[in-house]
Amino acid sequence: MRNSRVFDADAYQETVSADAGPGPVPASEPALSTREAVLQAAEIRLAEVGWLSLSFRDLAERLDMRAPSIHYHFPSKTDLGIALINRMRTVRMLREQTLVAEHPAQRERLLALASLLLEHDADVSSNYTISPFQAEFAVLPLAMQRLVTAWIDDCLAAIASWLEEGRLNGEFVFPGSSHLQALVVWSVLEQGYQLHRTHPDTDLLALVRQVVDTLSPSIALQEKFS
Repeated sequence: MRNSRVFDADAYQETVSADAGPGPVPASEPALSTREAVLQAAEIRLAEVGWLSLSFRDLAERLDMRAPSIHYHFPSKTDLGIALINRMRTVRMLREQTLVAEHPAQRERLLALASLLLEHDADVSSNYTISPFQAEFAVLPLAMQRLVTAWIDDCLAAIASWLEEGRLNGEFVFPGSSHLQALVVWSVLEQGYQLHRTHPDTDLLALVRQVVDTLSPSIALQEKFS
């Protein structure tokens, strides 16, 4: 049985440095800035070429620094990948927590989540989508695969909790478990996002709205008598 808890980003941030860091990093500002610059460049490059084609040499050239400077913070590409996933995962979960505060209505919250994916499509520097890692999941190191799986479980748990809350307050009606319905919504979000990238005329918000509206009895009733 899956763990249905919602990801606690505040608690998770305390473990990021332990999970991702190669060891003690000097507290000097230049060292911290170098590590952050590498992660930011890696996020952008990941969106451009994918994980397999991302290289330390490429990052060093883009940042105008020597490769050993990158290896100091990330001894291996796997170390970089772990830190990158942890960083992106935390950013996404914090943004989803913001959605909860800004959108009390579950329907609007799910639509806002789709808007976040479109935000990434317009600006790769806002990268927090899991899609690049999903696309190359089979070739990722085991440690990265485990983190990607945990990230997806977090996303599904959050969506399931929103759906269940919506069902309890009468906003949504659907058969089966909230987890199964979350899988449907997740599939539309992630695959709809990929479809939008290959077919820009595809309206991701309209796709998500179509799914969410089928869960909303008041909207379905309006459609029936309109």
